[in-house]
Amino acid sequence: MKIRATGALAFAALTGAFTAPQANAEPGLAAEVESPIVVAGATELSLRGGELTGGEAAHDWQWRAEAGYAYVSWWRPGVAATWQGDGGDNALSGLGFENIFDFIPSRRWPVHFGAYAEYERNMSEGPDHIELKLLMQRQRGPLDLRFNIVSERETGDHSDNRWEFGYAAQGSYRVSPTLRLGVQGFGDTGFDDQLGDIDDYAHCWGPFAQVRLASVREQALSLQLGYLASSGYADADGQFRLGLEWSFGEDDDD
Repeated sequence: MKIRATGALAFAALTGAFTAPQANAEPGLAAEVESPIVVAGATELSLRGGELTGGEAAHDWQWRAEAGYAYVSWWRPGVAATWQGDGGDNALSGLGFENIFDFIPSRRWPVHFGAYAEYERNMSEGPDHIELKLLMQRQRGPLDLRFNIVSERETGDHSDNRWEFGYAAQGSYRVSPTLRLGVQGFGDTGFDDQLGDIDDYAHCWGPFAQVRLASVREQALSLQLGYLASSGYADADGQFRLGLEWSFGEDDDD
């Protein structure tokens, strides 16, 4: 995704007011189950965050702001900023450049495929990060099914050269023109040299609701609320999630 300069400045001013905590070990929080759909000319601004509940990491937070513009129908570049912290310490932790690639021939297949790639600059001590995802989506009427295979690794000095794997999944149903209900899940599955029992890693699953707050011409403002319960090797009992998205030039109801 990429945005025009004036839009970027306004969005940065808006999101700069939000700094919040997070626990590093928990999947989900500010993460998104990505769609491979790219619409040429569409602009998206979003803010997503989550708060952990119960356990050792209770009240930790994470917020992520993203902005982007699709110049063509197969590629949407963008920028992202992440804030995180715990125990009352809040900090800008990363600035990223992300890309979504729409595998256009697969639009005619039963499952629509795409790819996601991001390079994130670590704004605190430590190495930078690379994240890659294989995106899959199946849409049939009001039903929307998505699944992402996630891989990431550190890069730079003193980095861990192993790849870490995980997943993000979502199933939702449009019950009205302005309301979508569904289930989301995020989880870790281990490193490339240490893939083991699924219970050895954290998994977070639960319901969510997405409401379209306003829609004027080709602009739409949507709010998503959800709660995920944790299982496996998790530091918290669960997490509350919130997302706000403002899109321009998209014909999809989401």
